[in-house]
Amino acid sequence: MSTALVIIDTQVGAFSGDWAMPDGDELIAACQRAVAHARAQGWSVLWVQHHEPAGAMDGAGFAIDSRLAPAADEPRIVKVEADAFSNAALVQLLAGHDRILLAGLQSDCCVQATALGGQRRILPVTLVSDAHHTWPQNNLTAAAVRERVNHELREAGIPLTTLAEVLA
Repeated sequence: MSTALVIIDTQVGAFSGDWAMPDGDELIAACQRAVAHARAQGWSVLWVQHHEPAGAMDGAGFAIDSRLAPAADEPRIVKVEADAFSNAALVQLLAGHDRILLAGLQSDCCVQATALGGQRRILPVTLVSDAHHTWPQNNLTAAAVRERVNHELREAGIPLTTLAEVLA
C-alpha cells in the first residue's frame, strides 16, 4: 500500500502572535510523531501552506513551524482556498497513492474542506482524528469543535483513524 501524509497549514502564523492557537504544542507533537513515522515507513510527506496576503499566514507567518522540520525533498503546496486539492499540483503529487492521511489546521476550515475535496475527487483520503486542531468558537472549546468536525466528516463518509492506529 502506498501511503501519503499531508500536513495542512501548520504555519508559524497559527502558533504565535495574536492568533496563537490554544494547545498548539499538542498539535505540533502529534504532527511530529506522524511525520517521523511516515518517513520511517518510506511514505510520501507533503506540506500544504495557506497563503493569506496581509493576514496571519503571510510574511513570517507563512513559514511552516520550524519544530516540524520539513525535509528539503518533501513537496510544499501553496493554496489560497480552504480545500488544498484546489491546487491541482497536490492531486498530481498524490496520484497512485492508496491512502492519503490528512492532519493539521484548521479542523473546521481547511482540514474539513480538504477532506471533502478529496472525497469529491474520489481520492482515498483518511482523516487522522486526533492530529488536527482549531480555535475555540461559539462557546465551544477547540477540542469540542474538532470532535464536531470528526463527527460531520464521519457522517459524510470520510474514514477516520487515530494517531495511535497510524503509528501501530
